[in-house]
Amino acid sequence: MLENLRIALKRQKKLLLIFLIFVLLPSISLAVFGIRAIKSERFRLAKQLENEHRRAAESLKIQVDSRIKDIQLFVQNLATHPFFAARDISALVDLVRNRREENPFVEQVFIFYAGSETLFPLFRKPVVGQAAQQADIMNRSQMSVLKQAEDEEFIKKNFGRARSLYNQLFSASNNRVFKARMLISSARCSMKQKEHAKAIDEYSRLQRDYAEAKSKSGMPLNIIAGLQIIEGYMSLGDQSNALKAAFSLYGEFHREPTNLTGDQFRTYSGFVDETITEILAGSPKGLDAEEFRKEYQRFKDFHQQMEDKWKIHDNIEREIIPAIVNRFSRSNPGSSPNFNEAKVIDDRDYLTVVSLIPADSGKNSFGFVGALVDDEYFRNEILQNFVTDIRSGTDSNAVISRISGTPLIGSQDPNIQVPTITEFFEENYPPWKIEFFRSQKESVGILDIRKSFYFWTVLTLIVILTFGAVLIVRTISHEIEILKIKSDFVSSVSHELKTPLTSIKALMERLREGRVKNPSKMQEYFSVISHETDKLTGLVRNLLDFSKIEEGKKEYEFQDTDIGRFVTLEVESFCRDEFRKGIKIRVNAAENIPTFPVDRTALSLALQNLLDNAVKFSQAGKEMRVDVSYKEGNIIARVMDNGIGIPSDEIDKIFDKFYQGKNALRLTVKGTGLGLALVKHIVEAHGGRVSVESRVNRGSTFSLVFPIEKKRK
Repeated sequence: MLENLRIALKRQKKLLLIFLIFVLLPSISLAVFGIRAIKSERFRLAKQLENEHRRAAESLKIQVDSRIKDIQLFVQNLATHPFFAARDISALVDLVRNRREENPFVEQVFIFYAGSETLFPLFRKPVVGQAAQQADIMNRSQMSVLKQAEDEEFIKKNFGRARSLYNQLFSASNNRVFKARMLISSARCSMKQKEHAKAIDEYSRLQRDYAEAKSKSGMPLNIIAGLQIIEGYMSLGDQSNALKAAFSLYGEFHREPTNLTGDQFRTYSGFVDETITEILAGSPKGLDAEEFRKEYQRFKDFHQQMEDKWKIHDNIEREIIPAIVNRFSRSNPGSSPNFNEAKVIDDRDYLTVVSLIPADSGKNSFGFVGALVDDEYFRNEILQNFVTDIRSGTDSNAVISRISGTPLIGSQDPNIQVPTITEFFEENYPPWKIEFFRSQKESVGILDIRKSFYFWTVLTLIVILTFGAVLIVRTISHEIEILKIKSDFVSSVSHELKTPLTSIKALMERLREGRVKNPSKMQEYFSVISHETDKLTGLVRNLLDFSKIEEGKKEYEFQDTDIGRFVTLEVESFCRDEFRKGIKIRVNAAENIPTFPVDRTALSLALQNLLDNAVKFSQAGKEMRVDVSYKEGNIIARVMDNGIGIPSDEIDKIFDKFYQGKNALRLTVKGTGLGLALVKHIVEAHGGRVSVESRVNRGSTFSLVFPIEKKRK
């Protein structure tokens, strides 16, 4: 094997040299340059992507910074307005509400004065003129009447007399707060007297004419009146009107700005909520309960929104304002009166912009105006649109998260850990970071490198190298195979020639030396010499015929022939050989076989090869049979033996030239490997085909099929 490889390499030296000089070396050189170019291209594309991400981040930072500056300007303009320094509450409330409409990014505005309650002009109504409201403008006579009315109501339980006195005071006063309190006291007495209809009228009048009035404890009287109206209708058994009154009051709780405190909102809205639930559960007559349930669900959504706003209100008072006061207290006197404050409370970012209120000339008061950024509006209108545009415009992904890493907008691919770039907003406000991540596709190839000219160049070179290498390997393998076949052929032919020649030489020497005196013995020697000579003649004939076939020079002379008789005579001739006397071949030729044009010499050669193979591979018994039949327009000649058989994986190979089966090699049956190849060519030259059926250790059947119609055409 190694010797054949050496010879093959030596024979293909020029081809290898050409491949090395003109294909391999140039391809390797170009591939190296191509790979380096691809690396440079990948680096360039990665740098380009990084620059694009930086530009996008800068654009977002500028946009966010512009919005924050707008809010800062909004707060500064408010803080420096004369209304704030003068603490003109009514005027500054109107000012804040009007200015806020110009900046949708402001969610809440809070105003803080040292020693005073924090104002939320957009959310809660401030207590204006509370001292005047609390002051009851009464003379001594009126005070005496009020004392008498309260005694009649609470001590003597004379509700009619008490109500009369309350009405007397109501008519005598010009103070709206006092009149509202007298009216609600009168309605209260009516309720105690079980005059619910009259009480409902009085409470309704109070809601209609004195909605702004409050009790001494600061509770809005219209809310108290509303609760009493519901109770009045419930006492009358009028659930329909009670439900309507409850819905009306429930809507009042959700108005902004509100008159209530947080505790009042939760307490009284909870009471009304329970009332509505109770009434709807009973399915009151005369009402479309389903329609009310839908309306109730809508109010519940409003209620949740109001709860969220109260939560924000409380967090600002408890967390944000103390932090701002502390920060101002620690700042230098000459430091800027404006700054930003950020804090995460209940997983929400409280972004506030704060500005000090200048103290008026006569006082050294401390106060500031703060604006809470609308977190949801800010994210949806700026951040979410930015992330969506990045994702749709490129294969990249942008994630905006807190400094701690908690994502706010966008989501990161869990398979990609390292961002392309990380940027922070100006002065870390908002305290978030912008991270860009390549898509999974980009992370593998940094953009689609398959679109690169260098990629396709290298790929083409790899294909060329692979094709060249495969071609060289196949050429050398084929050369080695040819050398092996030639070696086996020479060995087989040498053996086929050497054996009869050795026998002839030995017999001739004995005859020449006169060592054989017996005439019968001499005749036997001459028969052997003749037989061996015939074997040599047959071998040479096979070789010459195969050579002519390979060169395309083989010519055939076709004559109409009785195939049955022809085969019978060939078998008899084969068996007449003295050395084949022990062979039994039964011939069965049908009588209805038509004549067929054949080259008798070529067909004789084919039959002799098949019979010779049958004899060689039938080691036990050597009984064979030859059948000739005519069926469906085909003349079929079958040669059957009971020999060693052919393995199924070799049946397709036995007609290849020089091929010898494993069983033949194992039994040391020598041959040239040309016999069956000649048989196949001869039969096909007659327009027929050859087939074989075989089972190992059971024998083989070779069939020569000649189609008469096809040949005649």
